[in-house]
Amino acid sequence: MSIHLTPALALSLQQIATETHTSPDELTQSAMEAFVAEYQEIRDAVKESDEQFERGEFLPHEEVVARFAKRFTEA
Repeated sequence: MSIHLTPALALSLQQIATETHTSPDELTQSAMEAFVAEYQEIRDAVKESDEQFERGEFLPHEEVVARFAKRFTEA
Protein backbone atom coordinates (compact mmCIF):
# COMPACT_ATOMS: atom_id res chain seq x y z
CA MET A 1 0.00 0.00 0.00
CA SER A 2 1.17 3.50 -0.64
CA ILE A 3 -0.09 6.80 0.69
CA HIS A 4 0.19 10.29 -0.69
CA LEU A 5 0.98 13.14 1.68
CA THR A 6 0.92 16.85 1.14
CA PRO A 7 4.40 18.38 1.08
CA ALA A 8 3.73 20.09 4.42
CA LEU A 9 2.62 16.85 6.07
CA ALA A 10 5.58 14.95 4.61
CA LEU A 11 7.94 17.60 5.99
CA SER A 12 6.33 17.41 9.44
CA LEU A 13 6.56 13.62 9.37
CA GLN A 14 10.23 13.79 8.45
CA GLN A 15 10.93 16.29 11.23
CA ILE A 16 9.20 14.11 13.84
CA ALA A 17 11.01 11.04 12.54
CA THR A 18 14.34 12.84 12.87
CA GLU A 19 13.51 14.07 16.40
CA THR A 20 12.45 10.58 17.52
CA HIS A 21 15.28 8.75 15.75
CA THR A 22 12.90 6.59 13.73
CA SER A 23 12.10 6.26 10.08
CA PRO A 24 9.12 7.99 8.47
CA ASP A 25 7.79 4.53 7.56
CA GLU A 26 7.91 3.33 11.18
CA LEU A 27 6.35 6.55 12.39
CA THR A 28 3.55 6.27 9.82
CA GLN A 29 2.97 2.62 10.76
CA SER A 30 2.73 3.52 14.43
CA ALA A 31 0.38 6.43 13.77
CA MET A 32 -1.90 4.31 11.61
CA GLU A 33 -2.00 1.53 14.21
CA ALA A 34 -3.05 4.06 16.85
CA PHE A 35 -5.66 5.57 14.54
CA VAL A 36 -7.17 2.20 13.63
CA ALA A 37 -7.27 1.09 17.27
CA GLU A 38 -9.00 4.30 18.33
CA TYR A 39 -11.43 4.11 15.41
CA GLN A 40 -12.34 0.53 16.33
CA GLU A 41 -12.89 1.48 19.99
CA ILE A 42 -15.21 4.32 18.99
CA ARG A 43 -17.06 2.12 16.48
CA ASP A 44 -17.52 -0.60 19.11
CA ALA A 45 -18.75 1.92 21.71
CA VAL A 46 -21.28 3.36 19.27
CA LYS A 47 -22.46 -0.13 18.36
CA GLU A 48 -22.88 -1.00 22.05
CA SER A 49 -24.77 2.26 22.64
CA ASP A 50 -27.09 1.51 19.73
CA GLU A 51 -27.75 -1.97 21.12
CA GLN A 52 -28.47 -0.56 24.59
CA PHE A 53 -30.89 1.93 23.07
CA GLU A 54 -32.67 -0.84 21.16
CA ARG A 55 -33.06 -2.76 24.45
CA GLY A 56 -34.55 0.32 26.08
CA GLU A 57 -31.50 0.90 28.28
CA PHE A 58 -31.27 4.66 28.20
CA LEU A 59 -32.15 7.76 30.18
CA PRO A 60 -34.53 10.39 28.87
CA HIS A 61 -32.92 13.72 28.01
CA GLU A 62 -34.53 15.42 30.99
CA GLU A 63 -32.97 12.88 33.39
CA VAL A 64 -29.51 13.39 31.91
CA VAL A 65 -29.85 17.16 32.22
CA ALA A 66 -31.03 16.82 35.82
CA ARG A 67 -28.10 14.56 36.72
CA PHE A 68 -25.59 16.97 35.18
CA ALA A 69 -27.20 19.92 36.93
CA LYS A 70 -27.05 18.11 40.25
CA ARG A 71 -23.42 17.12 39.74
CA PHE A 72 -22.34 20.66 38.93
CA THR A 73 -24.26 22.26 41.77
CA GLU A 74 -22.71 19.83 44.26
CA ALA A 75 -19.15 20.53 43.10
